[in-house]
Amino acid sequence: MFKTIVTAGLALAWSAVNAQGYFDFGQVPGLAREPKVQIDLNAAMLGFVREAARVAEPEAAAAIDGVEGVRVRVYDIVDDAAPVLDFIDDVSERLEDDGWQRMVYIQDEGARVRVYVTFKESRISGMTVMVAEEGGDEAVFINLLGEIDPAKIGQAAAALGVDDMIPKLGRP
Repeated sequence: MFKTIVTAGLALAWSAVNAQGYFDFGQVPGLAREPKVQIDLNAAMLGFVREAARVAEPEAAAAIDGVEGVRVRVYDIVDDAAPVLDFIDDVSERLEDDGWQRMVYIQDEGARVRVYVTFKESRISGMTVMVAEEGGDEAVFINLLGEIDPAKIGQAAAALGVDDMIPKLGRP
């Protein structure tokens, strides 16, 4: 499951985070102090990636046009996942109160998967992803900032060969 989650997160990263600022991952209870995976890409770094990919993977390069920032964190869960799951529930409620739109909401047998988006002028301008499960040993948090075109995400995932690894949420 970890590989699928990280692959999906990275595929989403080929699009865009939180238009109101980056989420502070350092305040999640029940997690290790330091993440075991940390990705921080600002607009300049994404520009480098975009230009490097433009010849070999033009769809992937096009998918990150307009992206201003990407943050990915994967943490070990310390002892018990309950505080992490409660935190995800609380943050979900706050995001919805702030006008974020729920895109994916899975709460099944102790699992929490949340994907929220925010809009600017009818375009997705930010995305927050949170994943953890009861009995699991990892929690994944992703923030994307900038303009997100869902069609381009799919094109980039297909071009990179990871489209079959992204969970087919809501589809058989």
